[in-house]
Amino acid sequence: LGTTRYILIETSKILAPFVPFVAEEIWKELKAAGMEESVHLAEWPETKKISEGSIEAMQSVRDLISEGLQLRSEAKIKVRQPLQSLTAPITEISKEYYELIMDELNVKEILDGELAIDTEISIDLQAEGNMRELLRQIQSLRKKSGLEAHDIIKLHIQTSTEGQQLMETFKQEITSIAGISEFNFTHNDGDDIKVGDLLFIVAIEK
Repeated sequence: LGTTRYILIETSKILAPFVPFVAEEIWKELKAAGMEESVHLAEWPETKKISEGSIEAMQSVRDLISEGLQLRSEAKIKVRQPLQSLTAPITEISKEYYELIMDELNVKEILDGELAIDTEISIDLQAEGNMRELLRQIQSLRKKSGLEAHDIIKLHIQTSTEGQQLMETFKQEITSIAGISEFNFTHNDGDDIKVGDLLFIVAIEK
């Protein structure tokens, strides 16, 4: 969302001389504290030159991520399932790119060596993977219900002790990402969500 907002704001500056009213409408919708009152008062965006070295470094990072994703695919492990580590030849890659690689491959750490991923999934990693899958399906229910991204909901959940434990463990992340003000564990006639061996019956209250 942050990236999209940045792109729209900068694009509105470029559009201003050619379609002033459209640019102004975009600007007013996205204007935050500290920004000029009108897009027509804003400075023209500065061109930033990207060095050849940065382009080459990013290509190496992309190649590594692609190879890592291939390893996950061969191991039949979805990207939503966190893994402990990726081992890869990283001596030539700057540390500033490590976080990007870890995010894209959903691993906790990067080690130097021959290319491999740690496919052993601990109880904690499995729980986190289940949480991500549950979140994905809750988001799908939000979309099915016609909710907007900013809409806050209450969630009614019927599940097992293990399912309730999972949700309570990751309560902060689930409520924040899925736009939930609170969730209640109670019988309901909502939709079934299956996550591994866990079953959740979920009803959304707008």
